[in-house]
Amino acid sequence: MGTSVKYKKQIMDLAENLKEDKVKELISFAQFLKAKQEGFSYSKIEDSAEYVRKLRSRETRRNITGRDYIEEIIKWQKSGC
Repeated sequence: MGTSVKYKKQIMDLAENLKEDKVKELISFAQFLKAKQEGFSYSKIEDSAEYVRKLRSRETRRNITGRDYIEEIIKWQKSGC
């Protein structure tokens, strides 16, 4: 079993024993680590909206309109995430 697989299993085992809000926190932290690994730094970003737009288009391989983006954020906020 590779090291990567061991770590993934370890994370899954930890997540099983956490409350839902702590699992969300774990996911948020993992997303932060991913962004940091890709070179994200608040000190390097002049326009965070532009950064988010680039990151989203790279992840989804499509462009999203501002209106759709706002609607998606509103849905996300209403969902309690």
